[in-house]
Amino acid sequence: MNKQKKMKIQLILFSETKMREDVYQARKGIQERELRKHLEVLSEVFDVNYVEECEIRSKRQGLELAKKVNGGEGPVILYIPIFINPSIVAHTAKAIHKPMALVGNHARDSLSQVGFLAAAGAMDQLGIIYKRISYDGGTKEAAAELSAWSNAANAAEALNGQTFGCIGGRSLGISTGTADLALWENLFGVDIEHIDQLEVVNRGAQVPEEEIDTYVRFIEERYGKVDYDEGKNFSQSHLRKMIASYLATQNIIREYELDFIGIKCQTELSNHYCLQCLNVQMTNDPYDACGEKCPIACSCEADADGALSMQILKLISGGKPTALQDIANITPERFVLANCGAMASYFTALSEDADENLKEVHLMPHGFGMAGGAATQFVCGAGLFTYMRLFRKNGGYQMAFFTGKTIKEDREMIKQYSPYRPTAFVEHHVDLNQFMKVYSSNHIHCVEGDYTADLEEFCRLKGIPFYHL
Repeated sequence: MNKQKKMKIQLILFSETKMREDVYQARKGIQERELRKHLEVLSEVFDVNYVEECEIRSKRQGLELAKKVNGGEGPVILYIPIFINPSIVAHTAKAIHKPMALVGNHARDSLSQVGFLAAAGAMDQLGIIYKRISYDGGTKEAAAELSAWSNAANAAEALNGQTFGCIGGRSLGISTGTADLALWENLFGVDIEHIDQLEVVNRGAQVPEEEIDTYVRFIEERYGKVDYDEGKNFSQSHLRKMIASYLATQNIIREYELDFIGIKCQTELSNHYCLQCLNVQMTNDPYDACGEKCPIACSCEADADGALSMQILKLISGGKPTALQDIANITPERFVLANCGAMASYFTALSEDADENLKEVHLMPHGFGMAGGAATQFVCGAGLFTYMRLFRKNGGYQMAFFTGKTIKEDREMIKQYSPYRPTAFVEHHVDLNQFMKVYSSNHIHCVEGDYTADLEEFCRLKGIPFYHL
């Protein structure tokens, strides 16, 4: 399973100018003390890039260091340990083209707060976009806020330059699944590659039979149930087409250099080739028959905004599997979320052990699709999740998000809504009336853990209005 690594972050330190060497020497001990405290806390959370050359005492030094951090990895912390020359901070910040956070300390003898506010005012006058951390930089509270900001900044930076593969087009008239290429490029730096679903069929026909055999054995041995109804909607012949679709899609991802994708499925493939539920499940999972792999965010119904939402959640969480779900039913206490037939098997048991997850999955005949195939039916495991969606209103993006706890209900509960869908039963504290007034999609997306603070920071970085429900 993919292990989360510490996020990289770059730190530069502003100090007394060379013209006041006497003051610099007198206060150097305070600066080193506060910097040491700051680095100790940061290092618990981040992979920190800081060397002595990161100390800035002149504008020329600041400009030289700005060039280095622009080419470095991770967002930038501007640290104010003592009183400094605020114009040097603003001049340096203007030359940095990465997300920045301004951080100081609250020590009585440091005068950091004076320097912090003076530097912030100078940056504000220039219209520089940055994050102010109001906590003492050497505290756990500051590290937590920096962590959420850094996750958002890293996600925004990683997203810039990526490509979404839209395999097919608008499905079932769901207009909220479409995307505006110019808006994506300008706001997120993401391109869209449109690919015909015929590519899945043609490439699927070229997959070697022995490779498909490997996946058939993997599924029949390790999934909890493979419920064939020979001669009807789901036979081994259907399974082989579903496997071929998955392997063809991975080939498409590699050849087109795609970072995340959506597959239309309905109605061309679902009626005339085979259903794509297994394809979506395996693409989103962190493993397949060949072992561990990186999950690729993949939306059903070629939902572009859905796939983008999933990719943001994946990047913010450090690479965790994500999901698209239909909002099947809402009460003031509970959401029932049931995708039409596919979801990463990881969500069954939330286990690092693939077998623990897969044994909960039942491949069973789907309830629609004249071509036949299976749905990946299961109940989501118990855990804390972040639920989120990007949606457009009047040509601009908004985002809604909240946390909820999934309850591991008996599998029979699924039948109250649909017998074949992967289903999550989610306890929440969302105001139902507000949700119905502001939320603008039938789809919703999730990742394990609480990333609501990170999403707030992402929206601020991108200038996106948001609802923290």
